[in-house]
Amino acid sequence: MSWFVIARQGAHELRPASPKFLTWRLIGYLLIAGGVSSVIGNVLYFEALNAGGLGVTIGAVQAGSVLGGLWIGLLILRERPWREQLLGAATIVTGLVFIGLATGGILELWWLGLLFGAGAGTTYALANTLSRIVQKARPLLFVALALSSIGGLVPLTVIVAVRWGLGDSLPVDAPSTGAVLLAGVANSVALASLALAVRNTEVATVNTISSASIVFSFIGSVVIFGETGSLPMIVGIVLVTAGIIIAQVRRSRRDPSGTTAPGSRASVAPEAAEVAEVAEPAGEPR
Repeated sequence: MSWFVIARQGAHELRPASPKFLTWRLIGYLLIAGGVSSVIGNVLYFEALNAGGLGVTIGAVQAGSVLGGLWIGLLILRERPWREQLLGAATIVTGLVFIGLATGGILELWWLGLLFGAGAGTTYALANTLSRIVQKARPLLFVALALSSIGGLVPLTVIVAVRWGLGDSLPVDAPSTGAVLLAGVANSVALASLALAVRNTEVATVNTISSASIVFSFIGSVVIFGETGSLPMIVGIVLVTAGIIIAQVRRSRRDPSGTTAPGSRASVAPEAAEVAEVAEPAGEPR
């Protein structure tokens, strides 16, 4: 869908001779983001399922994403988390531990699943960080989505082709294909929302709020399927929700001494601060 929109608009951002060319550096960031999340991240995700089970994987992946958003955002973008954000992240991770225990299915190699899951979540945080760099420089939603998809699609296609050539393939029926395509459409909406979110706020904030997906999944299971959660599950959901709320309590941009609060424009890396003027009109608050 993104490539269709780009083609209709002339694809000027992808033509080196065009004044609107995105630059090879930003294109590289998007290709890396797609490869890291779609290939490395998803491989780690499924390995986490195999080694640790569903409960460990759910908690570890989301915890890796939340914590990764904090330290990767600080390391690359110099977006320093504020105190409430750290407290909210700690509360969310605690809730994820309860949810992981309540989900069950924990296997013998749970510790290996924990490492794989945390690694997968970290790759998703890295992809969001790279997308934020590009989105702040050039707020081009469909170009960002299209290039990220290429970064993941090409390596995955090569892997599938090699495995097919070696005779390592599985038959796929029509219902499974339809379900995967439907999931892909839903995922495209989620990816577009993430791209817009990281354009306008810190990666740590986006990843923290993304934890709400677990909360809504629980609500959906109760409303649609009539399931009832165990006490650890309910406690975990409450803690995750509380952590999301706590993390949004933000200090004023300046303290009484007149210095800029952490997480504001002055604390962002020079590269991100410089390109922010392209994405936002001068004098307009974030």
